[in-house]
Amino acid sequence: MDVLIGGVSQPVTITRKRMKNINLRISKDGMIQISCPHYASEAEIKRLIYMNEAWILEQQLRRKQENEINREGVNGPVLYWLGEKKYVRYLPAKRDSLTVDGDILTFYLKEETDERIEQTFRKVAAKEILRLAEERRGAWDALICHAHGLPLPEITMRYMTSRWGVCYPRKAKITLSTRLIHYPVECMEYVLLHEYAHFLVQNHSPAFYAVIAQYMPDYKERRKRLK
Repeated sequence: MDVLIGGVSQPVTITRKRMKNINLRISKDGMIQISCPHYASEAEIKRLIYMNEAWILEQQLRRKQENEINREGVNGPVLYWLGEKKYVRYLPAKRDSLTVDGDILTFYLKEETDERIEQTFRKVAAKEILRLAEERRGAWDALICHAHGLPLPEITMRYMTSRWGVCYPRKAKITLSTRLIHYPVECMEYVLLHEYAHFLVQNHSPAFYAVIAQYMPDYKERRKRLK
């Protein structure tokens, strides 16, 4: 089924299930997706879509911006590195590597394939975010861990699409997303403190955010940049 949204005809993916209501969502690539009962008519589905046209356009713009910011070099010629726009180039080499020089980000590749570009980018991004986190962890080690008799956490990296970081209090471990490489360092600093704060409050209650606000009064502005 196609619908006219923002003056443009767009396809709609419909999945029928055993459910009561019609649910509307926008996929990561900006596609309109519907989940609905088997008996839901196309007229009902279109009515819901048109009632939410403004929301759909807003979400699609947001997805487009997210996809542009989170490019990893595969779709060049531009990607964002620590919040700054970089121009991408690809050169042949004996081994895969990546360098940043001013506003130029160069991939050196044995073969110029999407898989090699992605793997190279994530590997270098992980090292850079980990380096920045290790440089900044001292304050939280002292104010949160030492001050409360807690063990110092191990910080690791992982590519994550739905979360910026994860805290494992029992294991004394924090994992950060390599996708933080696309955003200014202040955003990574917020996520790092966010995960440290979970050693004191293991939920997202007002008490938890009071801990963050105590050490980072502007955390809401930093968090907003990640959204």
